[in-house]
Amino acid sequence: MSETPAATPEQPKQGFRHVRLVVALVVASLLGTFAVYTAFADSSIPVLMVAQAQAYEGEKVRLEGKVLQTSGDASDPSGMRFTVKDYKSSETLQVVYTGSVPDAYKVGRDVVIDGTLKNGVFTAVPDTLVTKCPSKYTDKATTSDTKS
Repeated sequence: MSETPAATPEQPKQGFRHVRLVVALVVASLLGTFAVYTAFADSSIPVLMVAQAQAYEGEKVRLEGKVLQTSGDASDPSGMRFTVKDYKSSETLQVVYTGSVPDAYKVGRDVVIDGTLKNGVFTAVPDTLVTKCPSKYTDKATTSDTKS
C-alpha cells in the first residue's frame, strides 16, 4: 500500500496578506471619516442674536435671547407665545413654541431655541427650548463683590 501525502490547505501568499490588511485599513479609515462628517454636517446651524435674525428669514437657525414676557401654554396646539430681547440692542422678537418647557424657564431667563423666522414671528421647532444657567454667565467679579 502506498501512502499518499494528505492534502493540505494552501497557505495564502505572504504578499497577499499585506494587501488585504492595507485594503481593510483603507476601508476602515473611509468609514470613520464618513461617520465624523455625518455627525458634524447637521450641526452647522447658525446661532444668532435677536438683532441678527431678520437676515436669516426662512432659514433654520438657533436663536438666543432674554425672555421678556410669556403667555399661553406650550402643550396647547396653538402653543406658548413669548417675547425675547437681544442682549445688546433693544430689538425684540415674538416666538411661538410647542413642546416641553424646562423647569428653569421664566421671564428674565436667557434661552436658546431652534426654528425659523417668517413674517416677523419666530416659529420654534417643538422641544428645542433650552434655558441658560444664570450662574454660568455672570461676571465673577460681580458675584464676589455682592458677597462682601
